[in-house]
Amino acid sequence: MRSMLFSSVSNSGVRLTRLVQQVTLPQQSQIFALFQSSFLAKVTKWKLIAGYYVVMKRIFDALSISCVVAFVSVASGAVAADKTLLDTAVGTSGLIDAGNKGGIFIRELRVLSYNINGLPPPVKKGRGPHFERIAELLKERRANGTQPHVVLIQEAFDGRTKIVAEKTGYKYVLYGPGRKDTSKLGRVHWAQQTRKPYMSFSDPQKFTGSGLMILSDFPIIEAFHKTFNSDECAGIDCLSNKSILFARIQVPGVSEPVDIINSHFNSRSAAKAPKKISLRIHKRQADVLKWFIEKTSVGNPLILAGDFNTKQPARYEYFSKLMGLRDAGEKCVADTVTCTISVDTKIDMVLYNTNDKHFFENGSRVQVSPRFIERNFDEVINGKPLSDHLGYEVVYTFSSLP
Repeated sequence: MRSMLFSSVSNSGVRLTRLVQQVTLPQQSQIFALFQSSFLAKVTKWKLIAGYYVVMKRIFDALSISCVVAFVSVASGAVAADKTLLDTAVGTSGLIDAGNKGGIFIRELRVLSYNINGLPPPVKKGRGPHFERIAELLKERRANGTQPHVVLIQEAFDGRTKIVAEKTGYKYVLYGPGRKDTSKLGRVHWAQQTRKPYMSFSDPQKFTGSGLMILSDFPIIEAFHKTFNSDECAGIDCLSNKSILFARIQVPGVSEPVDIINSHFNSRSAAKAPKKISLRIHKRQADVLKWFIEKTSVGNPLILAGDFNTKQPARYEYFSKLMGLRDAGEKCVADTVTCTISVDTKIDMVLYNTNDKHFFENGSRVQVSPRFIERNFDEVINGKPLSDHLGYEVVYTFSSLP
């Protein structure tokens, strides 16, 4: 059985920090006064329940009591994010509440997946302004209340990409595995597996980390990751510690946590590996992802997004059938009544002419469905696009199952 690496201080390089403000004696008196004036005044059963929620909201608003959960990665023993990420409380700015009728809740969540092409120098040079502009665009959208609530980043290898996490107002940040996080040797070393003359090590550390990040407006209550082993990559892609990154997010108003998975799969031609080996490795990574999903699933609604390098038909067919999830692009194209594609987005760019994909699955009590899809972040700076990928953003609707 494959070994799974859980995100803890001991074995994954991800540190969980909790800050809880203490309640003082004057605050306790204030709580009691609020409790007396508002809660005990309710006399019927249903009014008691309603009163409870009203009072609790007033208490938390008045006292600003919050519990902050922030995840920051640790690379080479140093914290890879500063304390500005540990903010006080997550608001619900931009969260769409479509109503609650007859006990049926409807909520919407904007999820952006974006490969920002953050390859490290000297592979890519002069990318700093592009990362800054990506951060500016996210900040501008936040100011307008239209920011994606969850952002899944791939290829954040360059240290300057941290500006996207640190300067965009996201209260919860999860970094993927770093360069030195565990990557098992596997059956054969990647240099021999791909027939490339790279150096071999008994302890095959990578040259870059996973390049993955998950940014969230809402609390990340659990996090896991799984690095692909050294016989689960091909060619140049083996230089990075490619992985699967998981965040369980508590979305306000949704009765179950939402499981979010971000990943970046082995490329095809860019990997410079023989095509047969590259395809075999891609299938092997898909097998690992399927295993990972089964291991982490507890019946919550699931969103799987990232750069899966599935533009090749053989790759997409194997991947999609194995996962058994709904393709958000396919669903939106097939159901134009409940889902709309942006007028600026080409249909083939949400279907099969793209390596960036979104998939989803219902929870045990919550139904998930895409309502709007857009390919965005298409600006050009000095004649060069922000990235060699477009952003892939989906507005998901969450509703209670009958």
